[in-house]
Amino acid sequence: MRSMSVSEGGGQTSVLSARETFETLMEISRLLNTGLDETTLALCVRLCESGANPEALAKVITELQRVRRERLQQQQQHGHL
Repeated sequence: MRSMSVSEGGGQTSVLSARETFETLMEISRLLNTGLDETTLALCVRLCESGANPEALAKVITELQRVRRERLQQQQQHGHL
């Protein structure tokens, strides 16, 4: 199985469209202060495209961010940075 180049079969248009869509999603993510970087947002999009429940995914991410904040606060309080 060979991979298609961007210019074959109208792929360039779909790649540009996908990139524009992702850039829009990234901007929305920034405006909503989600704290997601491009890699994490791309992973979330892929998970949703693969059938993951977006609400459940959002809850997991929110919980992971909360735990991370708590651990960083604990480390700062105990001088472990």
